[in-house]
Amino acid sequence: MNATKTTQYISQERMRDVADNIYEAVMVTAMEARRINLHNKMLGTQDDRAEKVTTQALDRLLGDELNYDYQPAEDDEAAE
Repeated sequence: MNATKTTQYISQERMRDVADNIYEAVMVTAMEARRINLHNKMLGTQDDRAEKVTTQALDRLLGDELNYDYQPAEDDEAAE
């Protein structure tokens, strides 16, 4: 069990290039990781993956493969 693990460092500047702020980038990445994990679970392939879903989601975000948009909150809809 001597698997070598590599740590990937992502600079804040690179994260800000794809999102308005770091928190936004982290939230989008977390949502994508959850989606990937759910998809893998439905296919029954969650144990077969070579890399973590968070790494896959972060790579997709930084590679401009993710499109995201904001939906108005329920409070905003009620005010209109």
